Amino acid sequence: MKKFVVISGSGPDQVGLVDKISNFLSEKNLNIEDSRMAVLGGDFALILLVSGEEAEIKWLKENISRLAEDCGLNLTLRETRSPQERKLEKVLPYKMAVSGMDHPGIVHHFTSILHRYQVNIESMESRIYPAPLSGTPIFVMECRVSVPASVKLAELKSELLRRAEEENLDLEFEPLELS
Repeated sequence: MKKFVVISGSGPDQVGLVDKISNFLSEKNLNIEDSRMAVLGGDFALILLVSGEEAEIKWLKENISRLAEDCGLNLTLRETRSPQERKLEKVLPYKMAVSGMDHPGIVHHFTSILHRYQVNIESMESRIYPAPLSGTPIFVMECRVSVPASVKLAELKSELLRRAEEENLDLEFEPLELS
């Protein structure tokens, strides 16, 4: 029977980490089904959804410390269910993008609105980069969210737009086109 685990971790970045990790898993016929990996500052961070047969997952649990040592990463592993087992009420997929001059609290202000409306953040990325010419720090946040079908979209979007205007930020909140 197919089992699923989530591996997460971080540690000093070095060339070849993804190769080491993927080789370690594929040698035991374990499959990386979903992943997010990034270099943040000088550290490499990852989160992986890994699947395999029960015996291989058992082996992975027993040997995750070996992988961590080989890669110089702090890794944790926990069992999870398959993506198909995840039960959410009927939801509408949306994308949200926020950008503008950086200042503290942007992530919190927008995610607290989403929380109040019971909108689930499926994925989120944020970064700061220098504006061309001026070098002013520009903040960008991009999210994929699941909006419950019961939410009044006009109200949610209005509140998000109001917050963006108060903070002098640009906001895009549009249905996600699934391909």
